[in-house]
Amino acid sequence: MSEDLLERISELGTENRKLKQQIESLENRILALSGTTIIEASGEGDDKGLINNKIIEIIQTTNDQLNIVSPIVDEFYLLELQKAAQRGIPILLITRDRYLLDKPLKKIYDKLKKTPGISLINNPNVTYLLVFNTELAIYSGGSLNQKELSRSILIITTILEDVKIRKIASIFNAMLPSFMR
Repeated sequence: MSEDLLERISELGTENRKLKQQIESLENRILALSGTTIIEASGEGDDKGLINNKIIEIIQTTNDQLNIVSPIVDEFYLLELQKAAQRGIPILLITRDRYLLDKPLKKIYDKLKKTPGISLINNPNVTYLLVFNTELAIYSGGSLNQKELSRSILIITTILEDVKIRKIASIFNAMLPSFMR
């Protein structure tokens, strides 16, 4: 190959990267202007496992802080959260008080409490499911119980808009004890 051809290929590669960055920037601006909130149903037809899939995806892809509100956590999600904590992802979980749980769930609670990287906050009034990080929030009824979520018909609200995620984070922070805010 001639030197001119190699130089031109290099130039085209550089231009291609610049165009990709411009497209990504434009997509981000469009999302910021329009906002993104997606409402879906889980538990019906082809979407029986939709909410479980979304929750597992957010747990496995989070690269920073993972925040969760859930009345209970089952054995399946215990293992998923432990894997995330082992990857170095700090997890803050607001859940029911231990004394409100039945015996099998108390064992899971105790395992969560002992897991490095997972911080538990007790709140007896937790009745909904919220899983979020800095990029994505999933809100629904139910709890982190794989079987319950797969057999329930639930409305899932997925939020991708930064402003709304920050609002959710401020509500989440209000649920924390004052020394953790």
